[in-house]
Amino acid sequence: MAKKRSAAKRILSEEKRIEAEERKIERMGRQELAELQKLEKDVRGYASHPLTRITYHDIIRGSIGAVFGTVGHFAFFYGVEIAETISITRATLLYLLSLLICFLFMYYSGFRKVREVKVKRFIPLRVIVIYSVALAVVALTLLAFGFIGTHSSFVEVYKIVSTNSLLAVLGASTADILGKD
Repeated sequence: MAKKRSAAKRILSEEKRIEAEERKIERMGRQELAELQKLEKDVRGYASHPLTRITYHDIIRGSIGAVFGTVGHFAFFYGVEIAETISITRATLLYLLSLLICFLFMYYSGFRKVREVKVKRFIPLRVIVIYSVALAVVALTLLAFGFIGTHSSFVEVYKIVSTNSLLAVLGASTADILGKD
């Protein structure tokens, strides 16, 4: 009987040791899981695509690209000549074409690689910012070279800016995409 009790005590003590070991392993497993979850959060923070943010640098980059797109070849001189012969409808179509080109250029050169749901809401905002910057640069360039001013009518400015918008949008979009980290 004493042998059975001593064997039972050994078994009981072995079971307690095993239970303690199991609790220790479970604690370690929970700690590892917590560490993995923390690492996953950190990785998600770094995984955001640079195109999903609009910064001051994006506006500067877009402005520089629009200047190169417009002034680089002095195409705006010819754009002013073309503007004299086009209608308001054609000028409006040029604005829409420029906007479409900006959207397609951004989407196919960077945004389609972004797998986040936010992209559907964000890409229109980014396109509008780059498009607006490009149009502002065109207007400022034309103002600097004396093609538009206080003497210019709205229709004249509208048509002249439209004929130069496509090159500016291409330049701004290119600079925006190429300037990413």
